Formats: sequence, C-alpha cells, structure tokens
Amino acid sequence: MRIGHTHADVYDRESDYWQDIEDAENAQIEAQKNSSKAATNGEIKKLYDTGSVPQEDAK
Repeated sequence: MRIGHTHADVYDRESDYWQDIEDAENAQIEAQKNSSKAATNGEIKKLYDTGSVPQEDAK
C-alpha cells in the first residue's frame, strides 16, 4: 500500500489544473470574439435592411 503522492502524481494534477484554466480562458476569449463579431454582423444587417445607420451610430 502506497501512502502519499509521487512527484509525478502531483505534477500531473497541477498541469491538468493549469490546462483547465488555460482552456477556460481561451474559450472565454473565443466567445467574446464571436459575440462582438455577431454584434457587428447584426449592425451591418440592420444597415442593409433599413438603408440607414441606427440613431445611436449617427452622431
């Protein structure tokens, strides 16, 4: 029976932890890019649909 953890066990758990954090950050950045792109595309579509710039953009 083994008691405690080897260095490799601890390293694996730590690297998994940091990889999960990095993956979550990358997913959040990608979601922000996609949402801003969708907003931009929505504004462009609105411009084409109405033929004019929305009031808040016409300043």
